[in-house]
Order: sequence, then structure tokens, then C-alpha cells
Amino acid sequence: MNHLFESISEEMFKEKVVIRFDNINEGFNRFTNFMLESKCEENCEAELIEFLKKALKLNGDDNSYVDFYFSRLDVNSKQKLFDLLDAEDKKILERYDREVKEEKIYFRLNDEILPFLARLCTREILFCTFYYTKFPCTIWGNYNMKFPIFFDSEEIVESYNFGGRFSIYG
Repeated sequence: MNHLFESISEEMFKEKVVIRFDNINEGFNRFTNFMLESKCEENCEAELIEFLKKALKLNGDDNSYVDFYFSRLDVNSKQKLFDLLDAEDKKILERYDREVKEEKIYFRLNDEILPFLARLCTREILFCTFYYTKFPCTIWGNYNMKFPIFFDSEEIVESYNFGGRFSIYG
């Protein structure tokens, strides 16, 4: 069976991901950062998903990760989250439940789970952080459809100027 959710250990995550921090202020203080936001008023969610997919393609599956804290939620919180999902996302979460038997947080990012995780963020259901490592970049949560984006150097920023409606603003 092909696993949709491929977990990685915390040790491997720390080895691979250099742009990581415990709170947003630490990120703002330690890393070059900008705001990733939409120029559109409608369908911003689709635009963000497209941006994240382009970042995934730029970095490749082996260099793209996400944190997903569902396993750390209590039973009531898990049920509330499940109740907020549409039918398609419920199927993905049910598959997660079948595949991931241990408390895992870090996963390889792939084209199949990316839209699901992005929708959780944009709909403010559960926040995930997206980590790209070939061209180091970390994208945090959702702050009124704005996403803080962090880099380890200004030179990397240009790699993520894909055009489109979701853009990096300084």
C-alpha cells in the first residue's frame, strides 16, 4: 500500500530543516522574512495551494516537509476538526487515521496531501507549517490570509517569486 502520509522522525526533521523555531517572534528575529499574501479578493485558497505546489516542485518531494499536529489533539478536538471538514477532506483524514498509528508530527510533503493541509490552514481549522529545504524556506500558518515566510538568506527569496496572485511582500 502506498502511504499518503509518510512520517519522518524528529531527528531527521531537525537534520534536514534549518529554518525552524518554536514561536513566530523567534522566526522574525532570526531569519529574513516577508509576508506571503494574495493580490486577489476571491479564491485566495486556490492561489495559495498553487504557490505551495510550485514551491514543492522547485524543492522536490525529498526536500519538502510539513508539520501536522493532529495526533496531539484530544479526542474531542479531533472530532470537532473532523466535523468542520468537507467530504473530500474527511476521506483524507480517515486515510491518515488508517496509515499513521503512532503520534507523529513531521511528514514529507507531497502533491496529494498539500491541498488538504493548505485548506486546514486557510480555513483556520488546524495550522500547519510548510518547510522547503533545497531552497531553504519556511511558511507559517495563516494570519488573515497572510502567511509569514522565512528564508536563511535574501538570495533565496528570488527563487520563490513565481508570479501569480500570491506574492512575497517586503
